[in-house]
Amino acid sequence: MRADGVSWVLVYCADYRGSHWTRLDASRYADDVRLSDIEPRFVCEACGHRGADVRQDWQTVRKSPAAVVGASGAKVASLWDSNPRFLVV
Repeated sequence: MRADGVSWVLVYCADYRGSHWTRLDASRYADDVRLSDIEPRFVCEACGHRGADVRQDWQTVRKSPAAVVGASGAKVASLWDSNPRFLVV
């Protein structure tokens, strides 16, 4: 994951009805940890559903500072602040 330049992940609640998600700093995980290994450990704080779909956040790749700006030109980080958080158990 870090070999690709990605240090943040997007965590989507496995319960498709709620559409809960958040952005998480993945630097606390070892380099050999696969995303599929940590998916069952997440618990959505908004709905309590256990399990998540975890994907690399390609917008945070260090190659381009413009990558953190959304299509509308607004900074994407402002959208992340209002999203529910996930517990890792």
